[in-house]
Amino acid sequence: MPDIKSLKVYFTEKQIEDIIKDMRIVLSSGQLAAGKYVSKFEENWAKKNNCKYGIGVSSGGAALEIIFKSLNIKDKEVIVPTNTFVATSNAVSFAGGKIKFADISKKDMCLDLENIKKNLTEKTKAVCLVHIGGIISSEIEKITKFCEDNKIFLVEDAAHGHGSSFNSKFSGQFGIAAAYSFFSTKTLTSGEGGMILTNDDELDKKFRSLRDYGKKSQWESFYTDLSSNYRMSNVTAIIGEHHSRELDNFLSAREKIASYYTATLNKKFEKVLPTGKSSWYKYIVYLPKNVEKKKFKEACKEKGVQFPGGVYDMPLHLQPIYKDFNLSGILTTAEEYCERHLCLPMYPNLEEKDYKYIVEIMNQVIDI
Repeated sequence: MPDIKSLKVYFTEKQIEDIIKDMRIVLSSGQLAAGKYVSKFEENWAKKNNCKYGIGVSSGGAALEIIFKSLNIKDKEVIVPTNTFVATSNAVSFAGGKIKFADISKKDMCLDLENIKKNLTEKTKAVCLVHIGGIISSEIEKITKFCEDNKIFLVEDAAHGHGSSFNSKFSGQFGIAAAYSFFSTKTLTSGEGGMILTNDDELDKKFRSLRDYGKKSQWESFYTDLSSNYRMSNVTAIIGEHHSRELDNFLSAREKIASYYTATLNKKFEKVLPTGKSSWYKYIVYLPKNVEKKKFKEACKEKGVQFPGGVYDMPLHLQPIYKDFNLSGILTTAEEYCERHLCLPMYPNLEEKDYKYIVEIMNQVIDI
């Protein structure tokens, strides 16, 4: 019986060789902190996503926090989908804003225009749209226009969106800024690390200042804003830059696996599919209402199939930290589909025999 891992971080042999080569240069020079390798990673990632500026930071959460602080959301509301990682909501709070949790669309588990409108008030300063599992909402263009018409900022949480696009526009091109994560589980990784993308000249300067204690510039001890250390190091950037060079190949491999899942999974699994192009960070299905997810996963595990983390199994409004929001039983779509959804193994070096076995076992178990 195979033992198929839910997730594997994959580097090609060439990437490993190139990373080691550049690491030797950095270690020999002693230039471990932010420097030319960070700049190179920033420039290349911005170019790959058709954006003017990339700002390397210490994490995806740091990227969001810097964005929200720069947008001056203090005491203002930010609409956030409830099925997201806590870093999204934390960033709003750390920037002094008020979290407004919103329900999601069953279609793609993304925040949709209807739920944005339901939560819009005179205090709304921004909407944070999470590209869940790599899916850009099919309503992204309508949402962008709505935010523009209502003079509120659209911020993209693109932690899952490496390479995702909609109508030939990449995540990062729709809002005022986008936050990427390069954590070790992501489609592309630098171990830890994050990146802000923007086309706004003034925000680019603000972001760079806030990532480095509010300095006027990297080498001036002249402070214009209260901030902390959110910098990316050369060491982190080397890994991220080399890993990102294989993005197209990684996406092609993921697309092949996703296509097989879509074509061969039992129709009892309701598939959550993108309208645009997904990074396939996650391949999401909904289990039938009469199937208990815990038992289903245990039955598959007994046959050698394990599943990665969801997006997300418990929506934030049900987490203990947000119990005072009193939203239990109100954001019902998220509550139902977070409970019913399941993410399948998805990584570029998942072998054909393994993803075929995954489907075989899932189809067997669902019919028991």
